[in-house]
Amino acid sequence: MNLRKFLAILSGALLFILAVVTWFFPSNEDFRTENSFWNGAREMSLNYPVLTTESLLDLPTPPQGATLILIPYLKFSPAELEALNNFVSQGGRLILADDYGYGNQVLEYLGLKVRFSRHPLLDPLVNYKSQWFPRISRLKESPLTADIDSLVLNHATSLAKVEDGEVLGWSSSFSFLDLNGDRRWQEDEPTGPLAVVSRHALGKGEILLIADPSLFINSMALEGNEQLRQNIAATSAKLFFDQSHLPPSNLHQTKSLLAYLRGSLTTPLGTLGIVILALSITLMPLWQERRRK
Repeated sequence: MNLRKFLAILSGALLFILAVVTWFFPSNEDFRTENSFWNGAREMSLNYPVLTTESLLDLPTPPQGATLILIPYLKFSPAELEALNNFVSQGGRLILADDYGYGNQVLEYLGLKVRFSRHPLLDPLVNYKSQWFPRISRLKESPLTADIDSLVLNHATSLAKVEDGEVLGWSSSFSFLDLNGDRRWQEDEPTGPLAVVSRHALGKGEILLIADPSLFINSMALEGNEQLRQNIAATSAKLFFDQSHLPPSNLHQTKSLLAYLRGSLTTPLGTLGIVILALSITLMPLWQERRRK
Protein backbone atom coordinates (compact mmCIF):
# COMPACT_ATOMS: atom_id res chain seq x y z
CA MET A 1 0.00 0.00 0.00
CA ASN A 2 1.51 3.30 -1.09
CA LEU A 3 1.51 6.46 1.01
CA ARG A 4 -1.34 8.08 -0.94
CA LYS A 5 -3.68 5.15 -0.32
CA PHE A 6 -2.74 5.03 3.34
CA LEU A 7 -3.45 8.73 3.82
CA ALA A 8 -6.79 8.43 2.01
CA ILE A 9 -7.87 5.53 4.24
CA LEU A 10 -6.66 7.33 7.36
CA SER A 11 -8.55 10.51 6.40
CA GLY A 12 -11.73 8.54 5.78
CA ALA A 13 -11.42 6.76 9.13
CA LEU A 14 -10.82 10.00 11.00
CA LEU A 15 -13.78 11.62 9.26
CA PHE A 16 -16.02 8.71 10.23
CA ILE A 17 -14.85 8.80 13.86
CA LEU A 18 -15.40 12.57 14.01
CA ALA A 19 -18.93 12.16 12.63
CA VAL A 20 -19.77 9.47 15.22
CA VAL A 21 -18.38 11.58 18.09
CA THR A 22 -20.33 14.62 16.91
CA TRP A 23 -23.56 12.63 16.57
CA PHE A 24 -23.37 11.30 20.13
CA PHE A 25 -22.00 14.47 21.73
CA PRO A 26 -24.69 15.83 24.10
CA SER A 27 -26.45 19.02 23.10
CA ASN A 28 -25.55 22.12 25.12
CA GLU A 29 -27.61 24.71 23.25
CA ASP A 30 -29.94 27.17 24.94
CA PHE A 31 -33.59 26.10 25.34
CA ARG A 32 -33.34 22.91 23.28
CA THR A 33 -35.37 19.98 24.55
CA GLU A 34 -32.51 17.52 23.97
CA ASN A 35 -30.17 19.56 26.20
CA SER A 36 -30.06 18.16 29.76
CA PHE A 37 -27.63 20.80 31.03
CA TRP A 38 -28.60 23.91 33.02
CA ASN A 39 -29.55 25.97 29.94
CA GLY A 40 -31.63 23.34 28.13
CA ALA A 41 -35.31 22.39 28.29
CA ARG A 42 -34.91 18.65 28.67
CA GLU A 43 -36.75 18.43 32.00
CA MET A 44 -39.84 20.11 30.58
CA SER A 45 -39.92 17.72 27.63
CA LEU A 46 -39.67 14.75 30.01
CA ASN A 47 -42.23 15.95 32.56
CA TYR A 48 -44.90 17.07 30.09
CA PRO A 49 -46.16 15.87 26.67
CA VAL A 50 -44.15 18.38 24.66
CA LEU A 51 -44.02 18.06 20.88
CA THR A 52 -41.05 19.83 19.31
CA THR A 53 -41.42 21.50 15.94
CA GLU A 54 -38.68 22.62 13.59
CA SER A 55 -40.99 24.62 11.32
CA LEU A 56 -43.84 27.00 12.05
CA LEU A 57 -45.35 25.94 8.75
CA ASP A 58 -46.13 22.52 10.30
CA LEU A 59 -48.48 23.79 13.01
CA PRO A 60 -51.75 21.83 13.39
CA THR A 61 -54.89 22.77 11.50
CA PRO A 62 -57.34 23.42 13.05
CA PRO A 63 -55.41 24.47 16.17
CA GLN A 64 -58.20 24.46 18.78
CA GLY A 65 -56.79 23.51 22.17
CA ALA A 66 -53.18 23.58 20.95
CA THR A 67 -50.49 25.72 22.61
CA LEU A 68 -47.26 26.83 20.97
CA ILE A 69 -44.31 28.01 23.08
CA LEU A 70 -42.20 30.30 20.93
CA ILE A 71 -38.78 31.72 21.88
CA PRO A 72 -37.95 34.16 19.05
CA TYR A 73 -34.18 34.56 18.73
CA LEU A 74 -34.22 34.53 14.90
CA LYS A 75 -36.11 36.73 12.43
CA PHE A 76 -39.38 35.53 10.96
CA SER A 77 -40.24 35.17 7.30
CA PRO A 78 -43.57 36.51 5.97
CA ALA A 79 -44.82 32.94 5.62
CA GLU A 80 -43.97 32.16 9.25
CA LEU A 81 -45.70 35.29 10.51
CA GLU A 82 -48.80 34.42 8.53
CA ALA A 83 -48.70 30.88 9.94
CA LEU A 84 -48.62 32.30 13.48
CA ASN A 85 -51.50 34.64 12.70
CA ASN A 86 -53.59 31.75 11.36
CA PHE A 87 -52.72 29.55 14.33
CA VAL A 88 -53.91 32.10 16.89
CA SER A 89 -56.87 33.57 15.04
CA GLN A 90 -58.29 30.09 14.39
CA GLY A 91 -58.22 29.12 18.08
CA GLY A 92 -54.64 28.32 19.10
CA ARG A 93 -52.76 29.74 22.06
CA LEU A 94 -49.37 31.32 21.47
CA ILE A 95 -46.99 31.72 24.40
CA LEU A 96 -44.41 34.22 23.23
CA ALA A 97 -41.48 34.21 25.68
CA ASP A 98 -38.87 36.81 24.85
CA ASP A 99 -36.37 39.21 26.36
CA TYR A 100 -33.97 40.55 23.73
CA GLY A 101 -35.04 38.65 20.60
CA TYR A 102 -37.55 39.22 17.79
CA GLY A 103 -40.78 39.06 19.75
CA ASN A 104 -41.73 42.59 18.72
CA GLN A 105 -41.66 41.54 15.07
CA VAL A 106 -44.43 39.04 15.84
CA LEU A 107 -46.44 41.54 17.90
CA GLU A 108 -46.26 44.18 15.18
CA TYR A 109 -47.43 41.72 12.53
CA LEU A 110 -50.33 40.56 14.71
CA GLY A 111 -51.42 44.17 15.22
CA LEU A 112 -50.87 44.35 18.98
CA LYS A 113 -49.70 47.55 20.68
CA VAL A 114 -47.80 45.82 23.48
CA ARG A 115 -44.03 45.46 23.09
CA PHE A 116 -41.10 43.86 24.87
CA SER A 117 -39.06 46.76 26.24
CA ARG A 118 -35.77 44.90 25.56
CA HIS A 119 -34.08 46.57 28.55
CA PRO A 120 -32.87 44.56 31.59
CA LEU A 121 -35.31 44.33 34.48
CA LEU A 122 -33.44 44.49 37.80
CA ASP A 123 -34.74 44.27 41.35
CA PRO A 124 -32.19 45.01 44.10
CA LEU A 125 -34.54 44.01 46.93
CA VAL A 126 -37.25 41.53 45.93
CA ASN A 127 -35.16 38.91 44.17
CA TYR A 128 -33.73 35.42 44.24
CA LYS A 129 -30.04 35.75 45.22
CA SER A 130 -29.31 38.76 42.97
CA GLN A 131 -30.99 41.71 41.27
CA TRP A 132 -30.77 39.85 37.95
CA PHE A 133 -33.29 37.31 39.30
CA PRO A 134 -36.35 39.41 40.18
CA ARG A 135 -39.08 37.64 42.11
CA ILE A 136 -42.60 38.15 40.71
CA SER A 137 -45.18 37.78 43.47
CA ARG A 138 -47.84 40.20 42.27
CA LEU A 139 -49.96 37.91 40.11
CA LYS A 140 -53.53 38.16 38.84
CA GLU A 141 -55.66 35.05 39.24
CA SER A 142 -55.97 33.09 35.99
CA PRO A 143 -55.59 29.50 34.73
CA LEU A 144 -51.97 30.32 33.89
CA THR A 145 -51.10 31.58 37.38
CA ALA A 146 -53.20 29.14 39.43
CA ASP A 147 -51.50 27.88 42.62
CA ILE A 148 -48.45 30.10 42.04
CA ASP A 149 -47.22 32.33 44.85
CA SER A 150 -44.26 33.74 42.93
CA LEU A 151 -42.15 33.37 39.82
CA VAL A 152 -38.40 33.87 39.50
CA LEU A 153 -37.08 35.52 36.34
CA ASN A 154 -33.55 35.33 34.97
CA HIS A 155 -32.03 38.33 33.15
CA ALA A 156 -35.53 39.33 32.07
CA THR A 157 -37.03 42.39 30.46
CA SER A 158 -40.51 43.94 30.81
CA LEU A 159 -43.61 44.64 28.73
CA ALA A 160 -44.42 48.14 27.48
CA LYS A 161 -47.61 49.73 26.11
CA VAL A 162 -49.78 47.12 27.81
CA GLU A 163 -53.20 47.80 29.36
CA ASP A 164 -53.60 47.04 33.08
CA GLY A 165 -56.50 44.71 32.35
CA GLU A 166 -54.24 42.57 30.16
CA VAL A 167 -51.46 42.13 32.74
CA LEU A 168 -51.19 38.87 34.71
CA GLY A 169 -47.92 39.55 36.50
CA TRP A 170 -45.96 42.59 37.73
CA SER A 171 -42.51 43.07 39.22
CA SER A 172 -42.17 44.69 42.65
CA SER A 173 -42.14 48.42 43.38
CA PHE A 174 -38.37 48.21 43.94
CA SER A 175 -37.61 46.98 40.42
CA PHE A 176 -36.42 49.19 37.56
CA LEU A 177 -35.40 49.08 33.91
CA ASP A 178 -31.66 49.51 33.45
CA LEU A 179 -31.72 51.75 30.37
CA ASN A 180 -28.04 52.73 30.40
CA GLY A 181 -26.59 49.38 31.48
CA ASP A 182 -24.85 50.63 34.63
CA ARG A 183 -26.82 48.21 36.89
CA ARG A 184 -27.93 51.09 39.10
CA TRP A 185 -31.17 53.01 39.14
CA GLN A 186 -31.09 56.54 37.71
CA GLU A 187 -33.87 59.12 37.95
CA ASP A 188 -34.79 58.81 34.28
CA GLU A 189 -35.23 55.00 34.44
CA PRO A 190 -38.73 53.48 34.86
CA THR A 191 -39.48 51.87 38.20
CA GLY A 192 -41.86 49.10 39.21
CA PRO A 193 -44.30 47.66 39.32
CA LEU A 194 -43.60 46.70 35.70
CA ALA A 195 -45.60 44.22 33.62
CA VAL A 196 -43.85 40.94 32.84
CA VAL A 197 -46.76 38.58 31.95
CA SER A 198 -49.87 39.49 29.96
CA ARG A 199 -52.76 37.94 28.05
CA HIS A 200 -54.24 39.21 24.77
CA ALA A 201 -57.19 37.92 22.78
CA LEU A 202 -56.84 37.59 19.01
CA GLY A 203 -59.59 36.08 16.88
CA LYS A 204 -60.63 32.77 18.38
CA GLY A 205 -57.35 32.33 20.22
CA GLU A 206 -55.08 34.15 22.63
CA ILE A 207 -51.50 35.29 23.09
CA LEU A 208 -49.66 35.04 26.39
CA LEU A 209 -46.53 37.18 26.69
CA ILE A 210 -43.75 36.33 29.12
CA ALA A 211 -40.82 38.73 29.37
CA ASP A 212 -38.32 35.97 30.10
CA PRO A 213 -37.83 32.71 28.14
CA SER A 214 -35.52 31.36 30.86
CA LEU A 215 -38.58 30.17 32.79
CA PHE A 216 -38.46 27.04 30.61
CA ILE A 217 -34.84 25.96 31.14
CA ASN A 218 -33.77 23.15 33.47
CA SER A 219 -32.05 25.30 36.09
CA MET A 220 -35.05 27.63 36.53
CA ALA A 221 -37.48 25.10 38.04
CA LEU A 222 -37.65 27.44 41.05
CA GLU A 223 -40.57 28.38 43.28
CA GLY A 224 -43.66 28.76 41.06
CA ASN A 225 -41.87 28.31 37.74
CA GLU A 226 -42.50 24.58 37.68
CA GLN A 227 -46.16 25.15 38.53
CA LEU A 228 -46.35 27.56 35.59
CA ARG A 229 -45.11 24.83 33.25
CA GLN A 230 -47.65 22.44 34.74
CA ASN A 231 -50.47 24.95 34.27
CA ILE A 232 -49.49 25.46 30.63
CA ALA A 233 -49.50 21.71 29.97
CA ALA A 234 -52.75 21.13 31.89
CA THR A 235 -54.62 23.73 29.83
CA SER A 236 -53.34 22.47 26.46
CA ALA A 237 -54.80 19.69 24.36
CA LYS A 238 -51.44 19.63 22.54
CA LEU A 239 -48.28 21.42 23.59
CA PHE A 240 -45.76 22.42 20.94
CA PHE A 241 -42.27 23.80 21.60
CA ASP A 242 -40.79 25.60 18.61
CA GLN A 243 -37.06 25.09 18.03
CA SER A 244 -36.80 26.72 14.62
CA HIS A 245 -36.10 30.18 16.08
CA LEU A 246 -33.58 29.26 18.74
CA PRO A 247 -30.00 30.52 18.29
CA PRO A 248 -28.20 28.00 16.05
CA SER A 249 -24.77 26.60 16.89
CA ASN A 250 -22.12 24.76 14.88
CA LEU A 251 -22.91 21.59 16.83
CA HIS A 252 -26.61 21.74 16.02
CA GLN A 253 -25.98 22.53 12.35
CA THR A 254 -23.52 19.63 12.07
CA LYS A 255 -25.97 17.23 13.72
CA SER A 256 -28.72 18.41 11.40
CA LEU A 257 -26.46 17.72 8.40
CA LEU A 258 -25.62 14.25 9.71
CA ALA A 259 -29.30 13.54 10.30
CA TYR A 260 -30.07 14.62 6.74
CA LEU A 261 -27.29 12.38 5.36
CA ARG A 262 -28.48 9.44 7.45
CA GLY A 263 -32.02 9.94 6.22
CA SER A 264 -30.81 10.15 2.63
CA LEU A 265 -28.81 6.94 2.95
CA THR A 266 -31.86 4.99 4.13
CA THR A 267 -33.73 5.68 0.89
CA PRO A 268 -33.54 3.15 -2.00
CA LEU A 269 -31.38 5.55 -4.01
CA GLY A 270 -29.09 6.12 -1.02
CA THR A 271 -28.74 2.36 -0.44
CA LEU A 272 -27.87 1.88 -4.11
CA GLY A 273 -25.21 4.57 -3.80
CA ILE A 274 -23.66 2.82 -0.78
CA VAL A 275 -23.56 -0.49 -2.67
CA ILE A 276 -21.92 1.14 -5.69
CA LEU A 277 -19.36 2.89 -3.48
CA ALA A 278 -18.56 -0.32 -1.61
CA LEU A 279 -18.12 -2.24 -4.86
CA SER A 280 -15.93 0.52 -6.26
CA ILE A 281 -13.65 0.45 -3.23
CA THR A 282 -13.51 -3.37 -3.26
CA LEU A 283 -12.78 -3.67 -6.97
CA MET A 284 -10.39 -0.71 -7.21
CA PRO A 285 -7.26 -2.82 -6.55
CA LEU A 286 -8.31 -5.25 -9.31
CA TRP A 287 -8.81 -2.39 -11.77
CA GLN A 288 -5.45 -0.91 -10.91
CA GLU A 289 -3.75 -4.30 -11.28
CA ARG A 290 -5.39 -4.78 -14.66
CA ARG A 291 -4.21 -1.34 -15.82
CA ARG A 292 -0.66 -2.16 -14.82
CA LYS A 293 -0.78 -5.39 -16.84
